[in-house]
Amino acid sequence: SGSSRDDDTGTPCMVHTRTLKMSDDVVAVRYSYSIDPEKRLVCISSLDCTIKIFFDDSLKFFLNLYGHKLPALAMDCADDDTILASGGADKSIKIWGLDFGDTHRTLHGHEDSITDLKFVRRTHNFFTCSKDKTVRYWDADKFEQILLMSGHSAEVNCMALSRTGGFLMTCGMDRQVRVWERTKDMVFIDEEKERQLEKMFDQVDGSRGNQVLRIGEGNEDDDDNEDRGDMENEPQSEAAVKRSVLSVAAGDRIMEAIELADQEMKDTAVFKNSKRGKDDTRRLNPMLLGMEPAPYMLWVLRSVKATELEQSLLILPINHMERLAYYLIILLRKGMGMELCAKVAVFLVKIHQNQIVANQSMAAPLRELQRLVKLRISESRDMVGFNLAALRAVARIANEKKSSFIAVESKDIWAGLGLGSDEAAALGRKGKRQKT
Repeated sequence: SGSSRDDDTGTPCMVHTRTLKMSDDVVAVRYSYSIDPEKRLVCISSLDCTIKIFFDDSLKFFLNLYGHKLPALAMDCADDDTILASGGADKSIKIWGLDFGDTHRTLHGHEDSITDLKFVRRTHNFFTCSKDKTVRYWDADKFEQILLMSGHSAEVNCMALSRTGGFLMTCGMDRQVRVWERTKDMVFIDEEKERQLEKMFDQVDGSRGNQVLRIGEGNEDDDDNEDRGDMENEPQSEAAVKRSVLSVAAGDRIMEAIELADQEMKDTAVFKNSKRGKDDTRRLNPMLLGMEPAPYMLWVLRSVKATELEQSLLILPINHMERLAYYLIILLRKGMGMELCAKVAVFLVKIHQNQIVANQSMAAPLRELQRLVKLRISESRDMVGFNLAALRAVARIANEKKSSFIAVESKDIWAGLGLGSDEAAALGRKGKRQKT
């Protein structure tokens, strides 16, 4: 849109200048904060659960961000235009890089749809509000929640942040507008996490106590069998069916496993250099469950459900994909988890094809990965063929032995055995007498 001034009244007015056609209904739109018109971006969220990025000057398509299970209801760019944060109806917050459109991390915490999201200027910190009646403060660099603010008694619909980030205004369905002001008090993130865990455990204990009380009341009234049957169908523990505040998605578990494995390899290299010529035995890392980095990565990949594996690999950024390819090469050289490693390798190459072509450092690892995948698949094919041939041979020999034990014309079962020959002769004579 553009602006002009009405000649009659002297007041500014808006004039329609351009139209961008979209394939789906638009849910939210946001401008980036770049001063350069050629670099300014337009972010559009649509009902197909994707976020499309266009250049503002030409409306030319730039990026397509996909990963939300439900449409993104709110989003905002940092003022340096390096990252974009989006919150959706799937209760998750995704942090995207605006260079390649990769997912830096997925954050979980809200228990209902996220309705608004605002970045604090000159920082990578942002606020979110949700239908779960809470407002949360996040750090997009460390990928963690800083503060949880409760006070609204109904859904929080939107919020407004001051230019300096000194205060925040929120409004909701409880007919309240709350003003949150920044103070000089220190916030300890570990204490905030412990407070949230205690609150979650108190909710679980309270629900369990109420459930036990309802079951006791049902036992006193034997006539109410229908209500008692309904209570038996209810979950016995809320923790088994409700996602905790600090739980992470499968993709985040894979990224954390890669970071742990990289740190373990660095620590092992430093230890060997410091203990050169001495006893270089090092204790196994309990964070890796007492395993080496490569087997630990295989264990993490196997822990992800087969139906969620591809979806979790979609959120891996390019740098984590490179490290995962390195561990896949180690596993394939050792012949461990051939089927899973081949599946992960082929899928990563498919989804990161454009980034791999632009990155020359991935050429050598990809050639080695291709060679190992072909080699292990050929070995597995030969082994399966050998086992099938052996099974056919065993079945043929078993059938031959089975038919050889069937004596059709033999009348004396004791013939040729040595033992019992007298009994066999007596039975033969008795048979001849009966025939005569």
